[in-house]
Amino acid sequence: MSVYAPYLREITGPGGRFEVGEVEIGGIKQLGFLTQPGHLSFLIEIGKDHGDLEFLVQGEIRYSYAQAMDRALLLAKGLAERFGLEPGDRIALLGSNAPDWVVSFWAIIALDGVAVPFNAWWRAEELAFGIADSDTKLLLGDARRARVAVDAGVAPGRIVVWGEGDVPHGALHLQEVLASEPLAIGPLRDQDEPAGLFYTSGTTGRPKGSANSHRNIIANLMNAAAVFGAVAKANKAAARDLHPKEVFAKRSDRKPQDIDLTVVPMFHATALLSTMIPYVYAGHKLVFMAPGRFDPQEAGRVIEQEHVTRFGGVPTIVARIIDEEAYVGRDFSSVRAISYGGAPCSPALLRRIERVFPGLQGRVIQGYGLTETSPLLTLNVGDDYHNHPNSVGVAVPTTELKIADSDGQARPVGATGEIWAKGSNVISGYWNRPEVNSEVFVDGFFRTGDVGYVDGAGFLYITDRAKDVVIRGGENVYCVEVENVLGTHPKVVEVAVVGVPHDELGEEVKAVVVIEPEHDVTADELSAHASERLAQYKVPSQWEFRTDLLPRNPSGKVMKSTLRHGHSAVFAVGDDSDSAL
Repeated sequence: MSVYAPYLREITGPGGRFEVGEVEIGGIKQLGFLTQPGHLSFLIEIGKDHGDLEFLVQGEIRYSYAQAMDRALLLAKGLAERFGLEPGDRIALLGSNAPDWVVSFWAIIALDGVAVPFNAWWRAEELAFGIADSDTKLLLGDARRARVAVDAGVAPGRIVVWGEGDVPHGALHLQEVLASEPLAIGPLRDQDEPAGLFYTSGTTGRPKGSANSHRNIIANLMNAAAVFGAVAKANKAAARDLHPKEVFAKRSDRKPQDIDLTVVPMFHATALLSTMIPYVYAGHKLVFMAPGRFDPQEAGRVIEQEHVTRFGGVPTIVARIIDEEAYVGRDFSSVRAISYGGAPCSPALLRRIERVFPGLQGRVIQGYGLTETSPLLTLNVGDDYHNHPNSVGVAVPTTELKIADSDGQARPVGATGEIWAKGSNVISGYWNRPEVNSEVFVDGFFRTGDVGYVDGAGFLYITDRAKDVVIRGGENVYCVEVENVLGTHPKVVEVAVVGVPHDELGEEVKAVVVIEPEHDVTADELSAHASERLAQYKVPSQWEFRTDLLPRNPSGKVMKSTLRHGHSAVFAVGDDSDSAL
């Protein structure tokens, strides 16, 4: 049992600050918070209450909470006046991390629109699909991605650009759109209407829009608050500054401001829903690096200069800072916590982390979840982490986990099966995907596609992935999508894409390509073909060519397990890649 379980039961039990009970969503009974805000816009007012506290930092740009939220409301009013937007309209966000990315998000929430944070590394073909599928009405982004949007078919007159760079002819700069007075928020849609559409690539080769509602996202905030509140209570330290304003009284004595080096892209649910949104309530600060490829030395400089207290996202980020000795000659004592998800942290890396960051004091946080779960399903923190280092933790308060067999029946404790999840933090379905929803959502449970087991103490262990996916530096690469693109090359007979181990990234993408004996094709040629159609992080960096057909089992499926350990790999992706990692 979690050492924090007694405290969590007190917090979430009858009369507790985070009372959990049975709620009905879409006709399905599940766990939820009995009292919670109904719309994310409540955080705009909370943000304004933080006043002159610094909120967003990138180089010379420094926004206080009051400045950022005022700017968001001015932008919202300007967008409403110029574009005639209606509640529920989908509004895209497309750019690398920047203060105005966050400002634009809150403008969309103030408008009661649906934020659609597209992957900033997508190519025009990928973006064109997302724009059409979501029926996006307007796109806000940086100058570099605005040009991609034009190539994807977005009319320049429906593009608003922030930051520096050349604005496409016909597009508007964000400064031009700011109104002279702020938007008055309301009336608002129901809490179970989507607040965001997060596109995740699928095993069918086409991305799907995860329709995360206001209830889903706020439940994620409260789940994290309840768990860390229980940890704080167990440590005999009050920590109430993550509690929603309408539910809990604010403390008069604020704890020191946390400062997060936000390297994970804001279009990820991890950065947006599990970092930025809780930070707004708490009054903490986000620090962004300059756009471009991740530079460990620059990260080290920013950690020291800004007195960063927390960072992470995926173990790759921490490993690169250590490997390149970005800590040498620098003071990293301000770092009090490192969090990660999306890829496991090895015990060896954990030991190195604790040596390099003297102020850490064991505060390593492991989370597990998916975009479809908003995203947290489990947390492993504090003493639990050290007692169960190979586990991803115990379920957060509103999550019910089931380990299911192939027929969907619950397996006994300790038995392995597919991980199913249910609760008010789990989406009700994908955007416009009824045929997929009928397969993936069963009696309110979401089939994660991951395989694992729960031990007798309630700790979840991940043992495998049922989905055909490579997790490269925290980014999901769905093999079928890459295979479909490579299969369009005229010299390719068939292809299989697999993940292979990588010291820094966790996994790297490898393509096993079958060609006709008389044909001559190179890794550079196929890499260029894929790069025109896929974000760079999806392009294989390892290639194996063969003339024999791929091995298949009696049912005709490619036996990928036999392909992951091949030889003669050829590296083809260079340092000019636009991949963040």
